[in-house]
Amino acid sequence: MAVLRKKLVVVGDGACGKTCLLIVFSKDEFPEVYVPTVFETYVADIEVDGQPVQLALWDTAGQEDYDRLRPLSYPDTDVILMCFSVDSPDSLGNISEKWTDRGIPSDFGRIGI
Repeated sequence: MAVLRKKLVVVGDGACGKTCLLIVFSKDEFPEVYVPTVFETYVADIEVDGQPVQLALWDTAGQEDYDRLRPLSYPDTDVILMCFSVDSPDSLGNISEKWTDRGIPSDFGRIGI
């Protein structure tokens, strides 16, 4: 059976937990030290409805310094996951204020979860 390949990009404020989420999901370990990310990729081999899926996980920088680079990660993306930190109300507000339209292609489907 052929492996299906999908791409997921995470966006959100700096230090909201994007990198930790991806490392725990892909490597089953929690990083002990915070190191800001510019761009990083991980791969998780998962199964969906009995079919193997290779999920490419793209970690993006949350800092505004990288606003011009971030859209380079969007081509061929299947899912954009917007992250926030439960202990930072501003990061939740920034989902609608900052992240919803920041460089994300207008034809990209939007489904809130």
